[in-house]
Amino acid sequence: MTLARPANDILTASWTQPAPHAAAPGFASLVLRLRLSLRRDPDPRKHELVEQILTAAAESEQQLLDLSRRVAELEAVSTTDELTGLPNRRAFEQYMQLELARARRENRGGTLAFIDVDRFKAINDRLGHAAGDAVLCQLAMRLRPAGRATDFVARLHGDEFVLVLPGAAPEQAEHRLSDLAARIERRPLRFGDHLIPLAVSCGWAAYDGDSELQALLRASDRAMYASKQTKRPGNA
Repeated sequence: MTLARPANDILTASWTQPAPHAAAPGFASLVLRLRLSLRRDPDPRKHELVEQILTAAAESEQQLLDLSRRVAELEAVSTTDELTGLPNRRAFEQYMQLELARARRENRGGTLAFIDVDRFKAINDRLGHAAGDAVLCQLAMRLRPAGRATDFVARLHGDEFVLVLPGAAPEQAEHRLSDLAARIERRPLRFGDHLIPLAVSCGWAAYDGDSELQALLRASDRAMYASKQTKRPGNA
């Protein structure tokens, strides 16, 4: 489904995988040396043979480059959420494997925040799934610049997002998430003739090098649900 852009925002550049490595720089210099050496040899058969070898080598190198680019493109697609452009669950799990390993090596921790859109089902039911998709894209845009360069944000599924805060203690995470929720709620989303209020519920759990990812997700999800339950009926 093609989604109309929200009227009050422009979708920013999506998260991308690192670019594939460039070709080895020695190939061009090897070609030059061979051709210079052939100038001193009058035998045309050698010239023809070397040119055939160089042509085949150049074609093989180009095929390897094309394959490398294609692999990088497929990897980017497999780790990017199609709707929002954020990293998806697979990318999040890959990131957390590395992050928990770093936490073990460096004897440090951090906080994992679970973020859920309030009233999301009601938005879909009242205005349709296009409006729901617009809300998710809008939230992604507001989450993307919210963190530090070391933070990581991803969309897990539906209206569920995660924000990883390496090195942040729970009290720091609580303050930052409170500010983030206030910024999200400050400005409604214009969708056609409608103004859609935006709000989120957040829960978080601290981690260290001994943490297990699925247990960490369950703990932050439970904390988010408890936060949602404290809100007035109908607001979440």
